[in-house]
Parts: sequence; C-alpha cells; structure tokens
Amino acid sequence: MLVLSTAHMSPKTASSWIADCPWACFDKGEWGWFMYVCDDAGITEAEGVPLEIRSALHVARRLRCEWIMWDRDGPVIDELPEYDWGSVDGHVT
Repeated sequence: MLVLSTAHMSPKTASSWIADCPWACFDKGEWGWFMYVCDDAGITEAEGVPLEIRSALHVARRLRCEWIMWDRDGPVIDELPEYDWGSVDGHVT
C-alpha cells in the first residue's frame, strides 16, 4: 500500500471528484481515502480523471502497490504535485 498525504490531491478533487471515482475508493474514517490501484488504463486515463490521481496511480504501479491510502498526515513525496488546502483556490505550491 502506498501512503500519500492528501496534500497531493487538490481540494477540488477531494470535494467533487473522489465520491464519483469510477473504481474502488472508500472513505478512511473522517480524514482520507483508500483507493484501489486500478490497472485499466481505459478507466484511469479517461478524460475527467484528475491529473494528480493519474500521477499517484503511476507511482503506485511503479512501486507495485495495489492500494493508495490518502491520509492528511501521510508523507509528501517530491515527484507529485502538492496542493495548498489552506488557500482559497488550492493552487499547487
């Protein structure tokens, strides 16, 4: 399982896309999600799948992880974009 900070997901993705994720994705208590690392590129690379999600899936596949745990206290890694959840627009930091 790849553990990532929710800082690698934009606030917009978290609030409007994650609930409609077209593959297995579950709330992780009050803060975060468990996301299956779907290997169907027709689904994960489809229009509408946020770039930060696709990028995280690429890292997880490379590391041979089957799940991503998005957690607000999870690690931040250099190769993924980081979003500022404290700003109004959530732009990449």
